[in-house]
Amino acid sequence: MIWRTSTLTWALFTCQHLMTSAQVIWPASIDELEDIMMLNAGHRARGFANAVTPCTKETGPGRLAAAEWIRTAFHDMATGNTFTGVGGLDASIAFEITSSENVGPAFATTLNVYVPFFSSRLSLSDVIAAGVYTATRSCGGPSIPVRGGRIDATRAGAQGVPLPQNAAGTFRNQFLRMGYSSTEMIQFVACGHTLGSTHSENFPDIVPTGKSDLDTTPAAFDNAGPLEYVAGITKNRLAFPPPNKKNADWVVYSSDGNATIRAMTNAGTFQSVCRTMFQKMIDVVPSGVVLSDVVTPYEIKPYDLQLTLADGGSSVQFTGEIRVRTTQRSKGSITGVQLVYKDRIGASSSTPIMSTPSGEATGFDDTFSFFTFSANIPVQSSISSFNVLVKTVNGDQTYDNNGAGFKVDDSVIYQAPQSCLDGSGKLTVAAAVRKGAAVPNLQVVVQIPRASPNPLPSLSTATVPMATQTGTGLYDVYSASYSFSGSQAQSAEFGVFADNVSDKNKRTSGLPTTCIPLDTSPPTSTPSSPAFSFQGCYSDAGAPRALSASGSADDAMTVERCAAFCSTYQLFGMEYGRECYCGNTLDASSNVMGLSDCSMPCSGNPSQTCGAGSRLSLYKNSKFVAPVNPPITGYNYLGCYSEADGGRTLGDTDTTSDDMTVEKCATFCNGSGYFGLEYSKECYCGAILNAGSTLQPAGDCSMRCAGNSTEWCGAGRRLNVYQKIGVPTPISTTISVPPPNPTAPSLPGYNYTGCFVDTVSQRSLSGRNRQDDNNSYESCASFCDGYQYFGVEYGHECYCADKLSSPMPELRKDDECSMPCAGNSTEHCGAASRITVFKSLTMYTPPANPLVFGYNYTGCFTDSVGARVLQLSHYFDSNMTIAKCATFCSGSKYFGTQYGGECYCGDNFVNPTTNVQEKDCSFVCPGNKEEYCGAGDRLSLWQKIEGVGNGTTTE
Repeated sequence: MIWRTSTLTWALFTCQHLMTSAQVIWPASIDELEDIMMLNAGHRARGFANAVTPCTKETGPGRLAAAEWIRTAFHDMATGNTFTGVGGLDASIAFEITSSENVGPAFATTLNVYVPFFSSRLSLSDVIAAGVYTATRSCGGPSIPVRGGRIDATRAGAQGVPLPQNAAGTFRNQFLRMGYSSTEMIQFVACGHTLGSTHSENFPDIVPTGKSDLDTTPAAFDNAGPLEYVAGITKNRLAFPPPNKKNADWVVYSSDGNATIRAMTNAGTFQSVCRTMFQKMIDVVPSGVVLSDVVTPYEIKPYDLQLTLADGGSSVQFTGEIRVRTTQRSKGSITGVQLVYKDRIGASSSTPIMSTPSGEATGFDDTFSFFTFSANIPVQSSISSFNVLVKTVNGDQTYDNNGAGFKVDDSVIYQAPQSCLDGSGKLTVAAAVRKGAAVPNLQVVVQIPRASPNPLPSLSTATVPMATQTGTGLYDVYSASYSFSGSQAQSAEFGVFADNVSDKNKRTSGLPTTCIPLDTSPPTSTPSSPAFSFQGCYSDAGAPRALSASGSADDAMTVERCAAFCSTYQLFGMEYGRECYCGNTLDASSNVMGLSDCSMPCSGNPSQTCGAGSRLSLYKNSKFVAPVNPPITGYNYLGCYSEADGGRTLGDTDTTSDDMTVEKCATFCNGSGYFGLEYSKECYCGAILNAGSTLQPAGDCSMRCAGNSTEWCGAGRRLNVYQKIGVPTPISTTISVPPPNPTAPSLPGYNYTGCFVDTVSQRSLSGRNRQDDNNSYESCASFCDGYQYFGVEYGHECYCADKLSSPMPELRKDDECSMPCAGNSTEHCGAASRITVFKSLTMYTPPANPLVFGYNYTGCFTDSVGARVLQLSHYFDSNMTIAKCATFCSGSKYFGTQYGGECYCGDNFVNPTTNVQEKDCSFVCPGNKEEYCGAGDRLSLWQKIEGVGNGTTTE
């Protein structure tokens, strides 16, 4: 029968040479297949499941994508013969789209989704098999075991797909040819017809108009079909009894007196049987094809391991990422991931390579954490292999790639900095080859389109001899060029081969248009000036930071730019090319490293060095003057005090000034018994310290005076207090914290900033916001995660921002913010036009618009639901980042993020849009709190630089 929906899968175990189950040693032939099956969302997500997630996704009106994916697999396999070993799941369906047995748009639509995942490392037939797993799992079905190693056909196969008008005997013979018994035939049909519909457009003699759902839950992989058939209430026209003539399901189900279909009414039986039936389907392959073990997720999987000759040939830079499976680990249990490596001759190194967290990812059944690393290793010793040490709160575990170690070969090194792809399509590839090795060749694999409607391209491999360019130390540098035709470069892969060693599986995306010559001189990019001096290259574990007082990230980072940002601190340093950190002391965990460890160019000046992954280029501010509490004639400095409960500590008079200093406040208070400075520019006077004010740690008063950065002027609800000589000292001169008051504004991890005036026309906090009937300090803080400030207002309103509005909102008495929170009546959530504001104690890195190779950030633009600006494609992700959106929209002229989790692509503006102020795009990306992802009706917009890249972030 012709399956109207994503129908079924059958596979043969007995006729194929299948390996026994064993742990896979990385790298393996199934690595690409494992990726598209396991990484659905988050960091490095491949997006394979997007077209069928959720299960209700349609390719057209009433056409369920998941059903079409399963139907495609069945039609590809159904012409196979397990007796002769000819055909099976071999992607011959690509050559059979116009066959009379393959009616409807399902096959072309499905294959067009699949083809972008096809490459020299992943056959289309393996992609079709992965599609069965993905579609079934997305719709709530069982996890189908998938093996890799299928080989694609190069021409159409025989006919033989079951047709809806066939007799029971014909069906039995056809399914027997595929490797199914009579009972399994019934089971398979029930499983295959749990999703989707039959359409009148393709089968008007079965469905007169519209569509006929196969059961009442067409977007759920469940046993509704068998239940409704046995109960006699099915609406599936293929299951209607005679006199209906094209009733394949009824013919199959009734062929054993309905005994098998009755057993399928049990939910557990249905899921278990369907798992077996679908696995059988995808394991039917031509004779000679050897399938791998069942694909299971790696516990540890490296990505993008790359050696690069650096520092004039004196070292090799080793970069990459490590993926750790976290399915069985509690969230946050990993405290570190290290690479313990051996040098070129196999001797163990005493210094492990550190890594930093780079992202999280999820699949249907598994979760993963990623860790990035970058280290410079002396070229004389180099590296040959490594093990991965995962440190957790419960102990450490070493992964050695099933005893093989994770191999690294430095005989042939692809040199990305010296390679390029110019505007004419000419690819130039450079490689460093250890002296004494064979002369290398450049090998390029391109995809050649076939005649329409076949979407499957053929692969063509070209080999180009490489010529010597220069030599440095232990290596000779070679180069070769290859010119692409048309759009071949977009999908091309290439590698460098020398005898039995290679550095391969490279992509053209991200290559610059101009090659940079190899610099054979060591770097000297650590500028000094009278304002600052270089201190060395230091390690930075990230938790805690080497410099933890303040930080920022900037795509135009330079040493001078970081020095200016950190001008009020004694130390500053740059990391990972674009990050800047400040502090007055270096954390004890930070150690001095070799200068070559800091090897990344500054994003704003490539001639300067800005650290590396977990490495900080450290500088000392020569003009640093530590802030003090200056002596004031007639007064003694008393200490840092909290504001009093229910009122001001000093309640007589006050003033505010943008050029406030301690001396200016003393003059204003004109002989008062006490004066104090708060929040950088506020001055308060009083004859007494009011009750409830207590002495606090000196570090709580951490804001510099607005008019003199060498003096301290309190902080939020903290005063630097001076006492007139001769005035009695207050009783409470030691640090004392009153018992917690459940109604007082307090929240662990935050400082209460105050009660501020807030209006609709001038919001104190202008970032994202919401109304919540369960509003509380805790829920609003969670909603505003990633922002420096959050505030609650009018009981049920929550606001976020990176800073308070300018000009500074008016600070009012605490009792003016007296409305109980909607979700916790013991907390006060502002009032009408009053907002209760908190500031995070977590070190704050302001969000930025990251550097995306091949694109320029254009600005913040208007958009609306009814008149979208970019309409080529879109997707939503609760862990959105700029990198994800750039990857999803790769090649589009424009891409933009909106409302935190939305991504839009387009080659033109479909509707009018206006460039607005940057502050309008104030939502941080949920997957990276250091980036902006638009706002409500606001797009953070990026435009492609013609002839450059395809949207790869450098974060």
